[in-house]
Amino acid sequence: MSLVSVIIPSFNRVDLVERAIQSVIDQSYPEVEIIVIDDASDVDIRHRVEGLPGVKYYRNKENRGACYSRNRGIQEAKGEYINFLDDDDVLLPTKLETQVECFKQSNDPDLGMVTCHANDGRSGEFIIRENKVKGDIYNLLLNRFSVSGIETMLFKTDFIREIGGFDENLQSSQEYDLLIRFAEHYTVDYVDEVLTKEFRSVNQISTNFDKKIQGARYLYKKHDHRFREKGFLFWLKMKSKLQMLILRFYVGKVFGEKMYRMLLR
Repeated sequence: MSLVSVIIPSFNRVDLVERAIQSVIDQSYPEVEIIVIDDASDVDIRHRVEGLPGVKYYRNKENRGACYSRNRGIQEAKGEYINFLDDDDVLLPTKLETQVECFKQSNDPDLGMVTCHANDGRSGEFIIRENKVKGDIYNLLLNRFSVSGIETMLFKTDFIREIGGFDENLQSSQEYDLLIRFAEHYTVDYVDEVLTKEFRSVNQISTNFDKKIQGARYLYKKHDHRFREKGFLFWLKMKSKLQMLILRFYVGKVFGEKMYRMLLR
């Protein structure tokens, strides 16, 4: 039976990380290692999580952010598969078992990621976000961020390592960047079930508009050559899309989250 490594970066969220860990302990799939990367928290996470079943605890010497912590987790992982889990989210009990089985049933040697649907409560109310994506989704991802929730995705560890993991220069849109680079080489599949739950929390990145502005600008600049490869009209469309994104983020920054979310409808 293949080992799955679940990587949980955490900073100053003792109670939340315990909930996230418990959701992994409760998995129906038995072969799991839980890698907690403490991003130099000011609170004592070590003594709350060490000793829990399957947990391996590591602490960064200084606060380096989620991308650095996830990359450290990738280095430490022993599993054939990797699941990234933010400390404020949880996996539902059959998540890993169902997705590993999807990998095992596939005859596609390039299959690198299996996703699922998420019950997303980050806006303040829970909404089902479906990830019905399959096969080569590279062009789809260049058009839009078409897979929601890093915790929904189960990756082949070797493939994540081959693309170099997360870009540590990004303050937001880290998952989007990872997926673009990943889908350029590998295919994806999905399980047609809701298998994760995302909670609203203090300091969540989805409402940090300064970081979202920086992240969007960096992301579009980084992948500009990919947009250009699709032709001038596609490149122009993506330049326009960036300006609209920045406008929405500034609306959120000035007028608040409620007005920002109204523009998303």
